[in-house]
Amino acid sequence: MKAIALDLDGVVFDSENLYRVYTEIYDVEKNGKDNIIDNTQRIFQKRYNWTEEEFKEFYNTNVEKILTTANFMTGVAIVLNKLKNHFKFIVVTSRNDFETEIAREKLKTIGFENIKIFNNEHHKIEKLLEKHVYYIIDDDDNICINAADNGICALYFKNNASNKVDKEKVINVNNWGEIYKYLMLNEGEWYEIKKYERIYS
Repeated sequence: MKAIALDLDGVVFDSENLYRVYTEIYDVEKNGKDNIIDNTQRIFQKRYNWTEEEFKEFYNTNVEKILTTANFMTGVAIVLNKLKNHFKFIVVTSRNDFETEIAREKLKTIGFENIKIFNNEHHKIEKLLEKHVYYIIDDDDNICINAADNGICALYFKNNASNKVDKEKVINVNNWGEIYKYLMLNEGEWYEIKKYERIYS
C-alpha cells in the first residue's frame, strides 16, 4: 500500500482555527489594537508583529487549552477509516512531545491508536523521503511545494485565509470529502476496479 503522511494541526484537528480565535482575543485584550501583519500566514508567529515575550506568553497560556479542546476536522474520522484498507498512514508533525501525546490520545478514539507518529519534524522532507511517502496531506504551502519538488504528491489542505498553490503535484483541497474523492478516483482500489470494468465491459 502507498504511504500517506498526515499533518495534525489544520488537517486532522481544527486546532489552527482555534489558534486564530485565541490569538485574536489575545491581541485585543493584550494590546487593544489590530497587530496582524499578514493574515494569510498559517502560523500565528508570522501573522502578528508581537514581541518575542508576547509570543511566549500566548503559547504558555493557551496551547494546552487549544490542543485539548480542538475537535477533529469535519469528516476526518469517516474518511480515514474508509481509506485505511487502501493506504498506509503515518503522522509527520512539528508538534513537540507534550503536544504529540495529546494528539495520540485523541487518535485512539477513532481507531488509530497504532499509527506511527514522527514529531519534532519542522521541515519534514527528510522523514517523508526516508519513509517512502507517496502522498502528504498538509496545510503548510511551503511543505507541500517542497514535497512536490521531491516527487511527492501533496494534498494542500487550504484554509480560507490562505492563497491557492498552483503547482504540479500539489492538489488544493478544502475538506476531507475532496481528499477521499481524489485518492479513491486516482489511486484507490475503486479506481482499479472501474478501470478494469471499462476495459472488459
